[in-house]
Amino acid sequence: MYVAPTTIEDRLKQASGKLTAGAVEQARALYADVLKDAPHHPMALAQLGLIALRGGDAQTAVSYLEGAVRAAPLSSVLHANLATALVGLGRLASANTTAKRTLILNPGDVGAATALAERLMSMGQPEDAARLFARVARLRLTEPSLWFNLGVARVAAGDLTGAAEAYRRNARLLHGRALTDHGPDPDPDLPTEPVKPIPRLSCWHRLAHDRAQLQHLRDRGLLPPELADEPDRYARVIDGLSAEERRAATFDLDDARYATLARSYGRIVHLASTGWDDAPVLNETIDWAGRERAFLDGDPRAITIDDMLTPTALTALRRFCWDSTIWHQIKAAGYLGAYFREGFGDPLVVRIAEELQERMPAAFGGLAIKVIWGYSYEQSMAGINPHADFARINLNFWITPDDANLDPETGGLIVYRKAAPPDWDFRTYNTASADFIYDYLGARRADFIRVPHRANRAVVFDSRLIHETDRFSFAPGHTNRRINITLLFGDGG
Repeated sequence: MYVAPTTIEDRLKQASGKLTAGAVEQARALYADVLKDAPHHPMALAQLGLIALRGGDAQTAVSYLEGAVRAAPLSSVLHANLATALVGLGRLASANTTAKRTLILNPGDVGAATALAERLMSMGQPEDAARLFARVARLRLTEPSLWFNLGVARVAAGDLTGAAEAYRRNARLLHGRALTDHGPDPDPDLPTEPVKPIPRLSCWHRLAHDRAQLQHLRDRGLLPPELADEPDRYARVIDGLSAEERRAATFDLDDARYATLARSYGRIVHLASTGWDDAPVLNETIDWAGRERAFLDGDPRAITIDDMLTPTALTALRRFCWDSTIWHQIKAAGYLGAYFREGFGDPLVVRIAEELQERMPAAFGGLAIKVIWGYSYEQSMAGINPHADFARINLNFWITPDDANLDPETGGLIVYRKAAPPDWDFRTYNTASADFIYDYLGARRADFIRVPHRANRAVVFDSRLIHETDRFSFAPGHTNRRINITLLFGDGG
């Protein structure tokens, strides 16, 4: 015979059991019954609020959870749940105030802090978000995504130096401390080994690049003795690739081949440092005001800037790109990417972005830097398909010496005089097929600006303009690879 629970404790215990078993309506009835005898019972109010929230009734959830918070104002969990319900109602300011109370009561609540930081980002408050992400990252030192989010917030706040520091930590956690770095550890609170398994995704041109770069480091005396045979290990793996693997866009290294390369594959073997400080990086002899006027008055907006960097800065940047094993992102067409978020954040790179905003304030000054990357191209393959970028202004420049370019009339960039339409989304901008883009260009496909490759030449153009890598022919050899560096400024698309 069933005997109804009589005490509040009994009813709460039974309601909890019903919830665990998935009997939500029976649990709801038991919690409601508790409120008949104890209208301000915080647990009953809280559970009814959570049931309503899970059912999509944020209004009812807020009503119950506000009552629970009044009954138990020192419970950080209740404040956190109320904040979630307020978000469901779209009451973001109230949600943020409640979340801040959560953190006062429980400073170590990573989930509440992260959620609040993400809301602040969505509300256009990146400085406040960055402070929270920094706090959370310090609480969970070895979680790469938290350092990544901190970098994103600092970029949005205009703090590129701070973003580079956060992104450096993200790269350290994903790829490990540089194997050649035996000096004082800049991040002694982080582990030296990657915190997650290194992805085994690979391809022929990635393996060929890594072998050549390791050989380059060995030739320069930068490869430690224990890794002296590393280029030979890569050569053996490359020699053993099947014809299908050589053609494949990507494939996963099997256990045997990964074991052969595991000491260095996907790791930061060497991270060169330019040691750059606040010294100028942009060529002071350029008429920057004139170049800015030419860009702003252009139709379309697309200009070149020759000899953009000072000779010292160009030499330092080349060394950073040639020596740093940060080229981890595989691009199927035949090139590799290195990104600000994963190691491409030397102070010299940051200084380029900052000085561009100073030298061309009417063009760049009000625009936040969005993304920075470098691409390194396999000489026998192709470049980037036609596309546009989801930003306001692109700056693309090349650093490879001119004598590496076997066809000085090409090797650079083609910029079409037609912009992407305003209704294209990010995916269309960046991943639509070449045929789709060419169909859109139609007769305008023949109407383009060809910018031949030159060392230290930059192209500045409206990010909406369709553009693609021109055909290229570069000499073999690691330091002859075509390398372009891109900075995207401002929101667009």
